[in-house]
Amino acid sequence: MHRREFLGTVAASAFAMALPACSGRGAAGGGATVMTVRGPIDADAMGVTLAHEHLYADLRPHAEQAATPLPPDANAVVATLLPHLRALREAGCRTLVDCTATTLGRDAALIRRLSEASGLHMLTVTGAYLAAGGRFIPPYAMRETDAQLASRWTREWREGIDGTGVRPGLIKLGIENDPLAELDRKVLRAAARTHLETGLVIAAHTGPWGEVEPGRNARCAFAQLETLDAAGLAPSAWIWVHAQNEVMGEHHVQAARRGAWVSFDGFRPGQESQYLSMLGRMREAGLLEHVLISQDAGWYNAGQPGGGEFKPYDPLFTVLVPALRGAGFDEDAIATLLVRNPARAFAIGVRKRA
Repeated sequence: MHRREFLGTVAASAFAMALPACSGRGAAGGGATVMTVRGPIDADAMGVTLAHEHLYADLRPHAEQAATPLPPDANAVVATLLPHLRALREAGCRTLVDCTATTLGRDAALIRRLSEASGLHMLTVTGAYLAAGGRFIPPYAMRETDAQLASRWTREWREGIDGTGVRPGLIKLGIENDPLAELDRKVLRAAARTHLETGLVIAAHTGPWGEVEPGRNARCAFAQLETLDAAGLAPSAWIWVHAQNEVMGEHHVQAARRGAWVSFDGFRPGQESQYLSMLGRMREAGLLEHVLISQDAGWYNAGQPGGGEFKPYDPLFTVLVPALRGAGFDEDAIATLLVRNPARAFAIGVRKRA
C-alpha cells in the first residue's frame, strides 16, 4: 500500500471519529511516569497506545546472529516504517510499545530515531526470551544466576542499553514450557528482582503459538504467577502476553480477577468475532480494566529484501474499534482499553504482594 492510500485509510478509520480521551488525563494517577526511549514522561501523556507491536527484528537463531552479525540498514528501516508511524501519529495514536526481545534484534538507537522522526512515544525492553524452542537463548542466560541476570537488566535501566543512554520501559520475557523448566523459573526470579529494583512491568510471551491443548497456555501463565508470587510480587506486575492463544476464556477471567494484566495482542482482520467474544466476556465480568489490546504487527525482518512482509499497524483502528462500537462498547470502554489501561500497566512502580 502506498503512503497516500494508507493515510486515506486511516483518515476514514475510527481515529477520524475522535477516539476518546486521547490525552488520557487521570489514567495512571499520582504523578506516575513511564520510561520511553527518549526519557521519562508522565504516564497520562501516553494517550492512545498500541501496547504490543514490533519495529525492526532479527529472527535468525541467536547462535547465527552471534556468528554472522547483520547490523540494520537504519536508513532503509526508517524509509519503510516511518510513513506508517507518521500516519498513526497524525491520526491520533501517541505511543507504541516495541516488544521486540533483547535477542530478537532489539536496537535501542534505531527505536529512538524512529520515535524522534515520527513524534510517537516508544518503549523498548530488557529481559530474556526463552520461547520459540530456545533458539533465541544467549549463553549467558544459561550460565548466569538469577541475581546476575537481574544485575545485567538493572544495569540497562540505570545506565542505558549498549551505550545509547536509552533505558528500557518494560521487562520482556518469553516463557512457553508446561510445566516450567528450571531455566524458566530462574529467569522469572531474575525478572522479579529487576522489578523490585526498577518498578518496570514484566510482559511475558506465554505458551507456544498454534493449536495446543486447551488450558495449556493458562497452566504456563498461572505457573508464572505462582513463581512471581513466591518472589513477593503482586499479579499486577505481570502482563499475560498473547493471552488470546488460550481458548478457554474462563482462564482470562481468573487471571484478571487475581489482578494480572490480560493482553489480547494479535489482532488481524477477520478475527473480529474472536476478539469481541473475549472482550465481551471480560466486560461482562467487570474486568475490562485489566485488559490490553494490540496487534503484534510491524516486523521489519533483517536480511529480507525490503524487510520482508510488513504487517500494518492500522487494522486495530480501522477494523476492531468500529466492530467494538457496533457491539455496544461505548467510548469510555474504548478509552479504558486504549488509553487508561496502558498508562496504568506501564507506569513505573514496584508492585509487591499484599
